[in-house]
Amino acid sequence: MAERKQKYERRQVLDSAVADLLSNMEQKQIEAQLPRREREKKARERIKIQSRREQRATYDLPPTLRQRVKEMAEQERLPASQLVTLALLRFLQDYQGGKVDLADYKQSSHSPRYDWNLSLPEELLSVLSQKQRRRSAPKLLKEDS
Repeated sequence: MAERKQKYERRQVLDSAVADLLSNMEQKQIEAQLPRREREKKARERIKIQSRREQRATYDLPPTLRQRVKEMAEQERLPASQLVTLALLRFLQDYQGGKVDLADYKQSSHSPRYDWNLSLPEELLSVLSQKQRRRSAPKLLKEDS
């Protein structure tokens, strides 16, 4: 039987910060070779993205909730982010007005970072499985009586 030799290669393990730095350097080198107009366009895009960072947030949501928001936004023909902003503002208004008590939903957490998790009852989650009602188109002109 022929002996098989295995060649072991050492993998390079990079710290994520170092990997990001190298990636940014490579990106800058690639961009430096682009024509002037394309470099300027990329710079404008980068500035635009950076200016929107303050307006962005990331939250973990159930996929069915994300889908319902997307469908509702399409149905109402408006941006999903504005729909979610309205929903959050209404929630904060209800919370501050005492209409929502988070104690009703709190459950002890095993996480070292958080004391509590929210346990959402079926009655709230059932809204995700209900058919979305169709709203009529807005009236553009007021009819005289």
